[in-house]
Amino acid sequence: MRILAIASKSSGVSYHRILMPIVNMQKDYCLMTDVINEEVVSNNYDLVVMNRMLHNVTPEQMIEWRIKYGFKLIVDNDDHWDLGASHILSESYKENKVSEQIIAWIRIADLCTVTHERLAEEVYPLNQNVEILPNAIPYGEEQFLLDKKPSDLIRLFWSGSGTHGKDLEILRNPMKRINFPVRTIIAGYNEGEKHIWDGMIASFTNGLKLNPTIYNFNHVTEYMAAYCDSDISLIPLVDNKFNSMKSNLKVLETASKKNPAIVSNVHPYRGFYPACHVNSQKDWYYWIKLLVNDKDARTHYGEALYDYCNTNFNLHVVNKSRFAIYNKLIGNAGN
Repeated sequence: MRILAIASKSSGVSYHRILMPIVNMQKDYCLMTDVINEEVVSNNYDLVVMNRMLHNVTPEQMIEWRIKYGFKLIVDNDDHWDLGASHILSESYKENKVSEQIIAWIRIADLCTVTHERLAEEVYPLNQNVEILPNAIPYGEEQFLLDKKPSDLIRLFWSGSGTHGKDLEILRNPMKRINFPVRTIIAGYNEGEKHIWDGMIASFTNGLKLNPTIYNFNHVTEYMAAYCDSDISLIPLVDNKFNSMKSNLKVLETASKKNPAIVSNVHPYRGFYPACHVNSQKDWYYWIKLLVNDKDARTHYGEALYDYCNTNFNLHVVNKSRFAIYNKLIGNAGN
């Protein structure tokens, strides 16, 4: 199996959906590149694998190359192409017609891969050749080791991008109620988005009153270093269609440190055993207080989450399905 993987080495999506999975998957040869032209695609590949859309190649050009060189095209999507009007990037998507471009790539793919059944149902009307490959982690390997640093105080942790302002706003009042000693750890800070991050940090740290530590945005192969300074992950999420199409990656990450995860009881976390689900605002404080003050409960929920995720979302297990799906597609070549 010869694979051309089109991916940016600085993209978290590329890292989790293309780079790390394919590096760890059985194959004969793979070229990973973010430069795509006819010279690159002409090297006798069985598969070309990409995420969402390309900026310097049109779907029509890719169709021509596919006919000429005989490869199969796999287009992966890990979230929805319709952000909804409330998303911070909504206007940018409209101006640049990003949604239309993503849909165009879905339509021409020989196979579409997605993270879960809800997203598969959205893709199916556009392309019936769709398979589910969940996000997964190589637990105990690479940057997903159980290597936490000691701390005198229990650490409440959140990591993400500047697109999560409305999600972190959910925690503003619950964090104000905390009247016992904790540390707050927030990771992913981007100086170029200071105006956004100031509000996010204020929500999560009760205006810097909860012993905060702030970690800058880190390279995708090193971002888990911040999780070494954590004990309990808080994962709030606004309940809307776009968010429901996200994956459960934040929970998978915190599981690698055997930390409990307190999550909004919405998709993609709804029914995710054994996370600590929040159904109303008062539940945030309930779970935080319980897990901070009860070491046995903290250990129980952390161990249970690790065992569940390692069983159901282990990269090496998911990669067996990935290989079988890719291999089947190659076997259909010429039909």
